Amino acid sequence: MASSIGVRFGRALLMVRGSNGVAAAVNFYQNGLGMNIVRHTDEWAELQCPVGLPSSSSSSLPDISTAQQPQANTNTFNLTIQACESEALLGVGYSPFLNFDVDDMDMTVARCVQMGAHLDGPIQYPAHGKVAALRSPDGHMIGLYEPSI
Repeated sequence: MASSIGVRFGRALLMVRGSNGVAAAVNFYQNGLGMNIVRHTDEWAELQCPVGLPSSSSSSLPDISTAQQPQANTNTFNLTIQACESEALLGVGYSPFLNFDVDDMDMTVARCVQMGAHLDGPIQYPAHGKVAALRSPDGHMIGLYEPSI
């Protein structure tokens, strides 16, 4: 068992173009998806959101101005955003593919599109819920999943 030897998933790393890219990405993930900022400099940022915990029945974003600073633990997903200039490091496509569970697909997609994201095909409606793929303003792929009730 991997956890018995001290191995666990730590974070996903997204590379973006320069400090303007970091600021734009932080704005998108914070305001579009409701992630909390843990640390943010011109060249680097770390954000978090809960993992696998039931969400509230409210479909509004959390009030991040009064939220407690999230702590690193096994119940959070950590997203690190780093500035770089190398074209080789900035190639985006379908990897990484960040996946988020959402309470309200339509509201989340609308908010993300308003912030510059683009749907990568129509929202799908399989029996188990709603599924959408979109490309963030910096070109990274994001999957959204709203389970059926």
